Amino acid sequence: MLNDKINNRELIIALKEELGALLETKLEIIQKQIESPYVNGIDGLAKYLGVGLTLAQELKNKKEIAYSQRGRQVWFKKSDIEKFIQRNKA
Repeated sequence: MLNDKINNRELIIALKEELGALLETKLEIIQKQIESPYVNGIDGLAKYLGVGLTLAQELKNKKEIAYSQRGRQVWFKKSDIEKFIQRNKA
């Protein structure tokens, strides 16, 4: 019984350390995305604008927002997205 408690305690400590490392990695990724002048992909554009994927794809297809593309990878300058928002304010 004592060994089970020790093993459980060690497991909890190991899980806390692993979770902490995973959270730190995720936070670093989010920080890089915030600092980047670019938004990657249709999914990123949709999240940035707070719209659905279909509308984001339509905006790209209609060239409402300037973008760059290499192969299947698409990216948008945040400044171009902001220009689009300003042009379309009510």
